[in-house]
Amino acid sequence: MYKFIPILKSPLWGGEKIATYKQIATDRRQIGESWELSGVEGDVSVVAEGPDAGKTLTELLARDKERLLGNRNYERFGTEFPLLIKFIDAREDLSIQVHPDDRLAWERHRSKGKTEMWYVVAADEGAHLRSGFTRQVTPAEYEKSVADDTITDLLTDHEVRPGDVFFLPAGRIHSIGAGSFIAEIQQTSNITYRIYDFNRRDA
Repeated sequence: MYKFIPILKSPLWGGEKIATYKQIATDRRQIGESWELSGVEGDVSVVAEGPDAGKTLTELLARDKERLLGNRNYERFGTEFPLLIKFIDAREDLSIQVHPDDRLAWERHRSKGKTEMWYVVAADEGAHLRSGFTRQVTPAEYEKSVADDTITDLLTDHEVRPGDVFFLPAGRIHSIGAGSFIAEIQQTSNITYRIYDFNRRDA
């Protein structure tokens, strides 16, 4: 069994739950994401302890091959670990976004697409997630709603509770809402098309 060093991210919308939940001693604030297992280039997980401490997930796959990934998965993915597993703590709403499927991601970025799944670990009162349009929307309606800040009115908004599960195929518009603390399991991809971000500006 391997334990990996979490890769912590501090976006504008990040909260304060992850360090406590994972019992991480850190002075870092506003942790929005903790990548638990990642083969994403530039953010590959590193073994935390034991005889393989310091080795990357990629190095383990190169050495152990199908013994680590299984025969069929190794035939399909080789030394590219197929999943990215993370915790997300949203103090504020995340951007309205969409991810490409495998075909489009390969054409544009030479990357895998991004289908994902959310498991709600904890939820503040009023916590919510957005997934998909409420109805058929024309391209003109879509463009107008982004321009006049009404895009959220067109999206299905779900109040969430611990234990809820959402499947989001690539191509579905979505957003993680304020107060949601989730585990996200997704394809190994970090490609996000941000549609609308509530007119926020970073530092």
